[in-house]
Amino acid sequence: MSSPSLTETALDELERLITEKMPITEHLEFELATDDQGRLRASAPLQPNANHMGSAFGGSLSMLATVTGWAMMHQLVQETMQDAMEDMRNRVEVMIQESDIEYMRPVYENISVVCEPPDEDAQERFQEMLDRWGRARLELECRINEAGERAVTFIGQYVALAQGEEGGDGAAAASFHMGSCDPSDA
Repeated sequence: MSSPSLTETALDELERLITEKMPITEHLEFELATDDQGRLRASAPLQPNANHMGSAFGGSLSMLATVTGWAMMHQLVQETMQDAMEDMRNRVEVMIQESDIEYMRPVYENISVVCEPPDEDAQERFQEMLDRWGRARLELECRINEAGERAVTFIGQYVALAQGEEGGDGAAAASFHMGSCDPSDA
């Protein structure tokens, strides 16, 4: 497995999905981009995200970092399950389970969040867990810089959960890899 790579069309579709499924994110006025090292970047203008002091509002920074990690996790799920039928990929939900954020300095410029892709070992463990149990988790780090120095560090624990896998037996996920496309067959 490798770092996610997205076309401009795929990035636009991912932005649309996020604002459709999480309507509050529309207020961020964010855009997604990737670079040649597989990092996912989200950028947003300062003005609609500013607080009373003229710096970026902490809630906007947190939400944008959360969404950037979510987008990375969503793309990893799509790539992990690239051989699965589209219907199955659409049945895997991505959610944040836990997060920690450290604000080290104010952000007085347009916001840019960078999410590093997980290393190959973490991606392989993620894929194995998703294949076996129908759920997997992954820790992702996002950072925001101000004037070239770290301003915010966000660590998010994200979970991918195949719908119908609350019991955790993995049977539905296994049936997809054996050719079935109906989770009720499991």
